[in-house]
Amino acid sequence: MIDKIFDLWKRERDGTKILPMNIDFYSVMRDDLKKRTKKAKEQINPLIKTVLEAHLGRIKFVVNDLIKIRSMKIIRLVIRGDEVKVNLAREEINFYQRLKAIYGVYRKEIFSPKDVAYTDIGKILDEDSDEAGDSIEYVAIRIVKKTKEKITGLDGNIYGPFEPEDVCLLPKENAIGLVRRDIAEDIALKEIKQ
Repeated sequence: MIDKIFDLWKRERDGTKILPMNIDFYSVMRDDLKKRTKKAKEQINPLIKTVLEAHLGRIKFVVNDLIKIRSMKIIRLVIRGDEVKVNLAREEINFYQRLKAIYGVYRKEIFSPKDVAYTDIGKILDEDSDEAGDSIEYVAIRIVKKTKEKITGLDGNIYGPFEPEDVCLLPKENAIGLVRRDIAEDIALKEIKQ
């Protein structure tokens, strides 16, 4: 598996087009990394442990760089309006579809803002969470105070740090916490008051 990762990483770095990938690539990769991590942790010999941990660190670097390179290629496809013509990993297919929908709402907001409800992106996210069996409700908020720390949302995503006038969708419970601490305003409530 590691040879496949390194080979794909080198070819992705050198090319401009996204290369085909097996639909289960990332799940197989995760399993392999878990085994290697466990092996490194269980190693008693300090020298071998150091070598295994260094090798694991290199693998993680390559995997993260591969994800970044492929993500940028997917983003370019969406912005250009091109369809994906190769097989992608399951996670990349989901990323492409979500990004395409969000980019559509973004463009709609630019050209006809009156036709866009802040719930449009929330609907996209709700569709995804329904598929996963979750029922997380998202709320649009506007940040009014700068924050230095990041927060982990109920959906497991990392949000922040925030700058004044940032607008974002957060899980409702996280958004309520920021509104109560006077860090943010609930956009929907503000529109109702006006």
